[in-house]
Amino acid sequence: MRHTTRLFLLLALVLVAGSGGCTLSAEADVPDVTVTQHDLSFTGIPMAGRLGDVATELSFTQDKPALDLPKGLDTSVKAVQVDLIAKGGISSFDFIRSLRVSMIPTSGTDLGVELLSYERADGVAVGSTLSIPSKNPINILDQWKASSAQFTIQIAGTLPEQDWSLDMSVHFSGKFSYKY
Repeated sequence: MRHTTRLFLLLALVLVAGSGGCTLSAEADVPDVTVTQHDLSFTGIPMAGRLGDVATELSFTQDKPALDLPKGLDTSVKAVQVDLIAKGGISSFDFIRSLRVSMIPTSGTDLGVELLSYERADGVAVGSTLSIPSKNPINILDQWKASSAQFTIQIAGTLPEQDWSLDMSVHFSGKFSYKY
């Protein structure tokens, strides 16, 4: 997992600057915070080619620093893209017909959100990397505040018969404004 510290440095700067007793107004964009999970392994499905479209699901937990924000900070965090990189047992993602990625805080206080869904159009070729932009990114600040989150990836299509693996990166962007 890669952590981008720009977000936390920005928040620290805002808090330090605001403690001087002066009127403060600050706004910042954090264009790309990437959370990567390496070597997600899927079990092959024997005779999958004869079965047609089948589905599989995999969940994993990512720990991250809890985001405790001060009052007066207007914040949004959005998942803007997911990248899949073929690792073992596959050379392309042509077999994927549809894909869904969701996130739920492990605190259990939230129902979670769908980060994105993907439907491959007929005839579209896909290589060893599949980059899927979110069509309508929503604010997931409440889910991001937890110290860890469970990500679930659901994949449907003519899945490989052999075991296979991938790396998955979720790209987040954020916007912060503070008035004191």
